Amino acid sequence: MANAQILTIDKTDTSGYTKKTFIQGNLSAGLEGDKQQKLLLDGTNAFDLQLRHYKDLMILAASYRFTYNGAQDFLNSGYVHLRWRHDYKNPWQPETFVQYQWNNSRGLLHRLTTGINARYNYWNKKNQEFSIASGVMYEHEVWNYTGVDSSLKPAIPQNQIKSLLKSNNYIRWEGKTTANSTVSTVVFYQMPFNNLFGQYRLASNIKFDVTFSKHFDLGFSFSSMYDSKPVVPIQKFYYNFSNSIVYKF
Repeated sequence: MANAQILTIDKTDTSGYTKKTFIQGNLSAGLEGDKQQKLLLDGTNAFDLQLRHYKDLMILAASYRFTYNGAQDFLNSGYVHLRWRHDYKNPWQPETFVQYQWNNSRGLLHRLTTGINARYNYWNKKNQEFSIASGVMYEHEVWNYTGVDSSLKPAIPQNQIKSLLKSNNYIRWEGKTTANSTVSTVVFYQMPFNNLFGQYRLASNIKFDVTFSKHFDLGFSFSSMYDSKPVVPIQKFYYNFSNSIVYKF
């Protein structure tokens, strides 16, 4: 999900705090293969672990996707994300996060983000959750020209590095459409403090999950991002979508 600058957001229940420690998570994996003149392989793996202890919620999430189309064409992307929420069942709560991300097909060698938000949660009859958050984050990026059109590449391409202190804001809604299906959507708006409206990233994610057994879900996800001023001259709008079978434990 993070390929479009989406930071992992969780859903929590509204029951009371308990001092007992709970661990739960999701694991999904997929592989596609196609052979014509060359073997094309595409695989996606994702992992999500939540640890709850009294008033603290810790979330660890990771994803890795690769596409292999011959020895000279290997693309990969992914992220590792860690988030901590204290007093997470209260309407107002702090959340801190750190994330490492890469996407070779776009030229993103790595992106490191860390920050803190003030988050507000509202629950409606335990079937719907609305969240809004605003905070500050530090972002460090290193890009090359892999994803840039050849006509726009400089004669001697050099990696571009950018480090910024940004405002990080999002709105999220999640609700049940039926007894066995859930829809969630989140929209992010991020911009540097020295250029609040001239340089921004607007990102979104829509996810639809259907439970068909105690431990398995079928999921569909669509993510998009609009970057008003990319670090290198790639397309400003980017999106990706995926289907997955998720094992819950």
